Amino acid sequence: MTAQEIAIWRNMQANKGFARFFVTHLSERDGLPPLVDLVVVVDGAESDHSLQPGDIFPIRDQEWKLDRIEDIDSPSGDWTVVLSRVR
Repeated sequence: MTAQEIAIWRNMQANKGFARFFVTHLSERDGLPPLVDLVVVVDGAESDHSLQPGDIFPIRDQEWKLDRIEDIDSPSGDWTVVLSRVR
């Protein structure tokens, strides 16, 4: 069974059976949604994605989206990026 939601914490990697995920950079932009640079590794092949909340990207025969960014304004900078499976 594939996960329906994946949480990626700052400076951490999320390893799932079908892929590995990590955020290389999170940018807060004045007047624009934040931008997340996400790396996904599937079967040794790496793909890079620049996403803002709501953007959809493929992983094999699935579609995933950048659902939300939690605690982006945390004083400690310990945010969490949450991905959700679309189909």
